[in-house]
Formats: sequence, C-alpha cells, structure tokens
Amino acid sequence: MKIKKKIIIGEFLGSCFLVMIIVGSGIMAENLTNDDGIKLLANTIATGAGLFVLITSFADISGAHFNPFVSLAMFFRKKIKSNLLKYYIPAQISGCLFGVMLANVFFEHALLELSTKNRDGLHIFFSEIVATFGLIFIIFATLKDGKIIVAISVATYISAGYWFTSSTSFANPAVSIARTFTDSFTGINYLNTPTYILAEFIGLILAAYILKIIYK
Repeated sequence: MKIKKKIIIGEFLGSCFLVMIIVGSGIMAENLTNDDGIKLLANTIATGAGLFVLITSFADISGAHFNPFVSLAMFFRKKIKSNLLKYYIPAQISGCLFGVMLANVFFEHALLELSTKNRDGLHIFFSEIVATFGLIFIIFATLKDGKIIVAISVATYISAGYWFTSSTSFANPAVSIARTFTDSFTGINYLNTPTYILAEFIGLILAAYILKIIYK
C-alpha cells in the first residue's frame, strides 16, 4: 500500500478510536457514578490503556501520531517531509470528529452536540502548555527505544497528565476540536477550545526549541 494511503487510513482509524475511547469511557463513567474522582479515574485508565494499544498497533502503519502537533513536530525534527502534512492533519481531525460522533451515538446522545463544560482560566492555559510540551518531548526522547517504549511512555504520561494538570492534558488540537462536540464529562465549551489549541501550539514550539538544543 502506498505511504499516502497508509497515513490516511492509519491516522483516521487511530484518531477515531482514540476519541471514541476518551469520550465513550467518560460518558460510561458519567452514567455509572456521580463521583467526579471516580469518573476521572475511569477515564484515565481507559485512555491510557487505549493509547498503548493504538500506538503499538499503528506505529508501523502511519507512525501513530494521532495529533497534528505531533506531526508538525515530526516535520520540524525532519522525521517526515512537509508534503505529508496534508495527509496527516486532515485524517487526524476527521478521524477525531468521527470518533466523537460514534461515542455520542453509543450512549444515545445527539450525533453532534456543543459542550457546555467550561475549561477556562489562566491556570488551565499554562497547564495545557506544559501538558503539550511534555508529550512532544517524551515522544522524541523515547523514539530511539522503539514503538513499545514510546507507547508505554505516552500512555503513562497522558494518564499522569489527567491528574497533575488542571487542563486534564488534552495536548492535541484535533482531540480538542472533537471534544467540543460532546456535552458530557470529557467535553469542552467551544469558547474555550481556541485557548486550548493556542496553549498546545505554544507547548509544541517550546518543545521543538528545547529538542533542537538537546538533539542537534
């Protein structure tokens, strides 16, 4: 299969399943308990487990980016060519959107619904910068060790990020966009989505700069 088709299929499917896992597990937890701590724990376990499986499964197909800013970082670090970004980014965004629609349908929500969950404040903005910086840095710090180590590192980092960041560590603009369209535990108000994406972009730039210094 040509590399372009592999990228489109791999990134679409991987991004779709990632958001299905995040949103679906959040809705399931919301249906089962009123305790926010238990909801977050359930969402964390499902997301961490899902990330490990998805990265391991798709690493040899598309690279398992599932994240436009990871793809941009790969371009900045000369791991992929610029002409491939036009395949990565649309596949990731459309996959995430399809994933949130499926998760909504699984639990009898509207196919697309605007979230009313507010995630605003300067503390959350700084939190999301750090979350994204950490994700990008960890990916490149572990790339040489193989896909299993990358998968474990990313899955455990995001799991930790759900708890040590006030933003709950989205660290992904495609996921942020998709989560705008679920009015559930994992949703984000559309007014807050641009702020999250800006914070994630700043985190990407900072990570790319530090990586350039360390890995010349």
